[in-house]
Amino acid sequence: MDGSPLPPSSPGRSRLPPWLHLRLPSVIGDGASTLCSKIVSQVVQLLVFLVAARVLESAEFGLYAYSSAIMILLVVVAEGGWGEFVMKTECSEHELDQIGTISIISGVLVTMVGLGIAATVWLVFHQTWEAMLLGLFSCWFLPSSLSVVYDGLLVARGLLRKQAAIRIAAEVTGLCVTILGLWIGWNVFSIVAGRLATQLVGLFASAIVARWVPRLRLTWPFAREILEFSRHILANRLIIFLRSYSGTLAIGSFLGLTEAGYYRVAERIIAAFSELIGEPARMLAWTLFRRAAVKIDANGRASRDVGASATTFMIVLMAASAPIYLGLSLISSGLIYVVLGEKWAPAAILVTILSVKQVLLTPGYVTEPLLSLTGNIRHMPMALLLNGAASVGLIVIFAPFGVEITAWGQCLASLISFAVSMHLQRNYGGLAWSRVIRNCAYVAVAIAAMAATVYLLGYLAQASALRHLSTLAIQVVFGGTIYVLTLAILQKVMGIPIPIFVAGRG
Repeated sequence: MDGSPLPPSSPGRSRLPPWLHLRLPSVIGDGASTLCSKIVSQVVQLLVFLVAARVLESAEFGLYAYSSAIMILLVVVAEGGWGEFVMKTECSEHELDQIGTISIISGVLVTMVGLGIAATVWLVFHQTWEAMLLGLFSCWFLPSSLSVVYDGLLVARGLLRKQAAIRIAAEVTGLCVTILGLWIGWNVFSIVAGRLATQLVGLFASAIVARWVPRLRLTWPFAREILEFSRHILANRLIIFLRSYSGTLAIGSFLGLTEAGYYRVAERIIAAFSELIGEPARMLAWTLFRRAAVKIDANGRASRDVGASATTFMIVLMAASAPIYLGLSLISSGLIYVVLGEKWAPAAILVTILSVKQVLLTPGYVTEPLLSLTGNIRHMPMALLLNGAASVGLIVIFAPFGVEITAWGQCLASLISFAVSMHLQRNYGGLAWSRVIRNCAYVAVAIAAMAATVYLLGYLAQASALRHLSTLAIQVVFGGTIYVLTLAILQKVMGIPIPIFVAGRG
């Protein structure tokens, strides 16, 4: 403030607030612990999915997928946003007890609804096993409703490392219960039992760490405040739920549980790749766009340059993600055979179709950070509602005509989502889509070369009777190599500035 030079011994530290210097190691440790717990959770869920798909029959897996879609809807209602309320509010012990009380009431009410559905399936439709499965599912609701309160409390108290350790222990316990159940013949019940074990371990461990058990008390003014907050959280989560599970519900209702199992398997395989691409893409977009949002020029004035940064980022994102999804569509048959077995072969064509859908959804990862940092986030809720309505509506329309037609309908819904994202990003974020399309034309040439290589290698492997795993590995390695080499040749020989290489050097 007095104009004196900064101490040479700490040139970088002077730019950070003193409190951040003291907390920086803790913040990094907390972030690493949370990231580790999320990775473990994803790996465990993928392992459960793969093991269950290999052990269970298609109809059994379809029954689980269809039943869980219905019950997860009730889980969303039971959780209600109670944990988020704890995190946003400095709660006294009296208020915390009230939040715990309303979460218990919510869990009990939803449990009664679940048991009522199970009783209807048993008494009216005379489907005993399905009713028992739904009854076991209903045991989720109360622990789930309370667990989110404890999660919010641990976050509010800054106990992120302990929360991460609890999550890891709970996920590993659930995995062990699931595998044990499949081994001794519980079949589809073992998956539900594993998830229930995960919730119970997490709930009791969190209660021990937090040293708090809710006492039943509730006042009407505070309950009204919580419910008003919950209304917004619940609306957003229901939209996300409908986009994620409407396909399984519609196909199971119109075409049967076997087709629902095929569709859910294809969706889960695509989701495994989209999670690996989507979360890093969002994180990098926020980081890079934030840096570009306020740049200091030579005169010391701030200038916004988010649109240019977003344009380059979009080209790099499409160049990196499109060959992964389209390559997945080319090797879907071999991948299904190696990972899940021959009985899941009908799901391969669905993986191929849904891979195309995911390519069109990829630009949507950029929309939220771009509109947020340009001050136009108010346009996003209506866009999300439109995209969700298109996805659910097309599923309901096309589901009676077959599972493949339904998958193509989702490609049409993703095309609508792509058009909406393009409109928002171009008009409110300054993203130059004309440049993106022009550069992605060169990327398409490299993808065509990759596709020809993968197809030729598959044909030669089939003629020479190579094992499926060997063929798959060869296709992935050589296909990826040809793609990168083609992009390099386009830049080197023809002088085409491919941003993925420019960004790499930068």
